[in-house]
Formats: sequence, structure tokens, C-alpha cells
Amino acid sequence: MKRRLIILKNKLKEPIHKPDLKRFLFEGLLGAVVFGSMMGAIDFFLMNSSFRMISLFTFVIYYVFMVNRLYKSFSFYHIIYSILGVFFIILGDYFMGVSQYLLYGFIVSNGQIIWELFNPVFHFQFLFIWTLNPLDIFLNILNILIYIYIIVMTYRRMKR
Repeated sequence: MKRRLIILKNKLKEPIHKPDLKRFLFEGLLGAVVFGSMMGAIDFFLMNSSFRMISLFTFVIYYVFMVNRLYKSFSFYHIIYSILGVFFIILGDYFMGVSQYLLYGFIVSNGQIIWELFNPVFHFQFLFIWTLNPLDIFLNILNILIYIYIIVMTYRRMKR
């Protein structure tokens, strides 16, 4: 374990190409906020239509788009790109949820907005709220496993 931390520390000390980092940050923030919000809106409209099953693929579409976009935004690999890539995927997922709840507040609830929805704990409640219901426990564990898988795959796809 100590050896891996030393290796990680050495990789973080490697020089980074500043224009690549600026472009990566710009692409990541723009993609997470704009494209994540757009996919959340599409997900909301699909959930309230007869195409409900297609809404399962909105996150997959977002994930594939973001990873490919982020990978193409740098010339030379640095480990910070993998770490930031994971952050941007999670940030985009957060914006997907926020835009979905905002549309629900405006359209379904007649303009009633719950301001707590901007709290990340509200969106990632499967990490913080556990009940004794076996179905809730199973779904929370499933969500955690899916996020771990997404994090690992994002890290690996940035390295390729």
C-alpha cells in the first residue's frame, strides 16, 4: 500500500502541459454542466412518456460522450486527467439529477422548487440514507457498485 502511494505521488509530480490542462478543464466543466443538464432534461421527458425504458440509457449516452470528449482534449497523458475525468463524470451526473428535479418542480409541481435539491446529499442519498428495508439496502449497494464500476472504467479509459 505504501509503495502504491509513493508511485502515485511520483506520477503526480510529473510535468503537465498547461494548454492541455486548460482545454481539459474547459471541456470537462462545459460538458458536465451543459451536456449533463441537457441529458437530465431528456431523461425527465422520457420518464414521463411512453418511451420510459429508453431513459435508462441517458446516463450511458452521457458517459460515452464525456469520456470520448475528455480523452480527445489532451495530447499527453497525465494521471491528473484520470482523476479529473472521474470528477467530471460525477459532476455531470449531479447536474443530470438537478435538471431533472428542476423540470419536475416547474412542470409537474406548478413552479414549486425544493431548494434542497441543489444539495449533493440529496442527489447522492444512497450513500447517506440507509433504512432497514431489504430492498432499499439492495438498491443502495447496487448504486454504490455501479458508481465504483463507472469510476474504474473512467479512470481506465482516460489512460488508454
